[in-house]
Amino acid sequence: MDYRFSKPFASMPQGGGGDVLKMTADPATTPFAAGNPSAETFPLKELRAIADELFQREDAPALFQYGQTEGYDPLRDFLRQRMAQKHGTGRPEDELMITGGGQQAIDLFTRMMIDPGDVILAEDPTFMGALKTFAFDGARVVGVPMEPDGMDLNALEDQLRQQKNVKFIYVITTFQNPTGYTTSMEKRREIYALAQRYDVMILEDNPYFELRYSGEYVPPLKSLDEDGRVFFAGSLSKILSPGVRMGYAQANRQLIERMAQSRMASDIHCNLFFQAVAAEYFNRFDLDAHIAACCQLYRSKRDLMLEELAAHMPDGVAFSRPDGGLFIWLALPQGSNSDQLAALAAQNGVAVVPGSAFVPGGCRENPGVRLNYSTPTEEQIRRGVAILAQCTRQVMGK
Repeated sequence: MDYRFSKPFASMPQGGGGDVLKMTADPATTPFAAGNPSAETFPLKELRAIADELFQREDAPALFQYGQTEGYDPLRDFLRQRMAQKHGTGRPEDELMITGGGQQAIDLFTRMMIDPGDVILAEDPTFMGALKTFAFDGARVVGVPMEPDGMDLNALEDQLRQQKNVKFIYVITTFQNPTGYTTSMEKRREIYALAQRYDVMILEDNPYFELRYSGEYVPPLKSLDEDGRVFFAGSLSKILSPGVRMGYAQANRQLIERMAQSRMASDIHCNLFFQAVAAEYFNRFDLDAHIAACCQLYRSKRDLMLEELAAHMPDGVAFSRPDGGLFIWLALPQGSNSDQLAALAAQNGVAVVPGSAFVPGGCRENPGVRLNYSTPTEEQIRRGVAILAQCTRQVMGK
């Protein structure tokens, strides 16, 4: 049958990393492509015990009923308190909603704010999942070059001055996907000031900010928010488990209320039982200690991958040195074809994501490759980097 897809769906970017989870499902493949946290970090024993207890409670049936769209109150209360005390976010006029992962927070906010043809200014390169959401909602995404300390501010202001109908600036402020870069505090202040000057909003996507294992802590951009201009999208996938599909949005109460209304047209709310399990886990156990254990594992894997890259990669190849998160950005010399490298690596059993998957607007080559170090084992990191280096030499003609 000849399916006649809607224009927004037909225009959504295809491929280019969209099948990352499928790419890494084969156990014979070295999984440098996915953004998965390590399964070693999942607190399965504790979650299982809590789930068993909840099933035995007299009020257990209530956890299998419909709940409120904003989320399970004990979980929301915990996150509000944590964000206020540790990260300085959340003013009296703000509210917090539990979402189906950070991705859903991005989707709900974009649907609420974007009319077809509106402009979103985004880091270049940036998260492919957000680019798909923006395309589906009819936005025109304009890239702003990334620097090791965040967006190029001169380029950002140029676009704010030149573009019509800019609705918001999209930033991944800490351990950015795909580069691993962190926006400095100075640049966070400047981005916020520019948003005020040109009267646009900021979508701060910050799923990795709890996973810092070196360097100086930088508070969320949301902590600077004085006028309800910053919409914060957070995630529990990286510190609990991605399979539970839970994230959260923190923004001005008016935005959260309108978002809750629009969500009634989709999933209504997250799985209530898993929200209760998460709330009990956070209240019974030391989340900071759990995150510290995650960071210890990721630090060792990051260090190993950096050592192997330094030992094996040919001259002319650079790579980021992130202070946290899950990704390293491998930068090939200008003119190199990262799609060709990704294809050649896949033929040799190593899955990576080419830079073209992260380009705002698509249809442009980016001589970079995203590498994930949280998922593979140490042996896979050693073997995979050696293979990837051989493939890189072939692509570079060395």
